[in-house]
Amino acid sequence: MIRKDMFALLLLFALPLMIMGTMYIAINQGSIAQINQDTGKNDDALVIGVVDSDPTNTFPGEDLSANFTWYLSESPKFIVVMYDYEEDARTALYHDLVKAYAVVPYGFEGNITGDIPAFVDLHVSSSDLNTQMSIFGSFSSVVNDFRFDHGWIKGEIAIDKIGEFEPEGSSSTASIFGVFMLVFSVFIAVSATAAQAIVGDVPLNRMLLTPSTKMEAILGKTLAYFLIGLFQAAVLLFLWMWMFAIVPNTSPLIILFILGLMSISGSSLGVLISTVVSTRLQANQSFLFLLFGSLIVGTGFVDVGVVDKVYPLNLGRVMIVDTAFKGILITEFLNEIFIIATMTVAFVLLAWGIYVKKTTLA
Repeated sequence: MIRKDMFALLLLFALPLMIMGTMYIAINQGSIAQINQDTGKNDDALVIGVVDSDPTNTFPGEDLSANFTWYLSESPKFIVVMYDYEEDARTALYHDLVKAYAVVPYGFEGNITGDIPAFVDLHVSSSDLNTQMSIFGSFSSVVNDFRFDHGWIKGEIAIDKIGEFEPEGSSSTASIFGVFMLVFSVFIAVSATAAQAIVGDVPLNRMLLTPSTKMEAILGKTLAYFLIGLFQAAVLLFLWMWMFAIVPNTSPLIILFILGLMSISGSSLGVLISTVVSTRLQANQSFLFLLFGSLIVGTGFVDVGVVDKVYPLNLGRVMIVDTAFKGILITEFLNEIFIIATMTVAFVLLAWGIYVKKTTLA
C-alpha cells in the first residue's frame, strides 16, 4: 500500500536521514575545526574582547594580567580584541562585533600573589546560547593552561560568568527559552493547523462551483488561520510576561507584531502544504516533517547557512531576541520584515499555482 503513496515513501526515508544527519553534524562540528595555517586560528575561532583593568605589579618577573591576555591571544580558539574601557567592550558585544568579552579586574595580580582567588569576569550575551556553550569550555581550557604553566594547582583563577542584555524576569531560563517557545509555538501551531485547510475540504469543493475563485479560497484560508494564530500569540505573550514576571526591553506590541509575522507566514506555509498533499494523512505526515525540520534549522545550534537568512522562523527568533533582550528598534529589521513578507507572498502564490491545477481535493 505504501508503495502507491510516493509522498509517504519519501518522508519514510527523508525524516530519519534528516534527524541522523543533523545529529552527526552536531556531534562532529566541534572536532572538524581546521587550523588556518596563515593565522594559527581555528576556522570557527571566536572573537572576544579583553579589558585589562589591573595595573598592579606585585608578582616578581612578569605582569600576570598581560601574560594571561597573551595566553588568550595565543589560543587557536580565540581572536582577541583589546579594549581600554569595559563600556567599549560591552558596546562591541551589543553590536555583535565580539562574541564575548573578559575583564581582568583591578587586583588580579595581587590576589594571585596573596593566594587569593582572582576572578575574571566573562561577559556573554544572555540570548546567545550557542556561544555560551562553546566559549566557557574554551575559556576554561586557557585558564588551565595558564595555571599549569605557572605551577599553580589551588584554583588561583576563577571565572565569573555574567549574562548581558537580559530582560527583567524570574530567571534567565524563562526569558531565553520563553522567547524561542513564543516564536516556535506560533509558527508551527499555525502551520500544522493550516496544513488541513484545503485538502479533503468537501464544502470548499462545492463553494468553488460558485463565482468564488481559487485565489479567494487561498487568501480566505490564510487570513483565517492568521487571525487564529495572532490571538494565540497574544495569549502566549501575556502568559509569558505574567507567569514569569518578564519585562522585555521593548514594547509588548513590538513582540506581538513579530509574532504576527510568524502567524501569517506560518499560515501561508500551512496552506501551501495543504495544496501539495492529496490526503489528510499526508498532511499529518508533512506536519511531522515540518516540526522536526524546524527544530533542526530554527534553533540556531546548527549552522544552516542561507536558511537562516530566509526562513521566517529563524528571522523571527533573531528579531524577538534582539528587540526583547537588547532593546533594538524594530526599524532596524526592515530587511527581515521584507523577506518574511516576500516569503509569505511566495507561499500564497505557489499554493494558488498548485491549487488551480487540481480538479478535486479529496
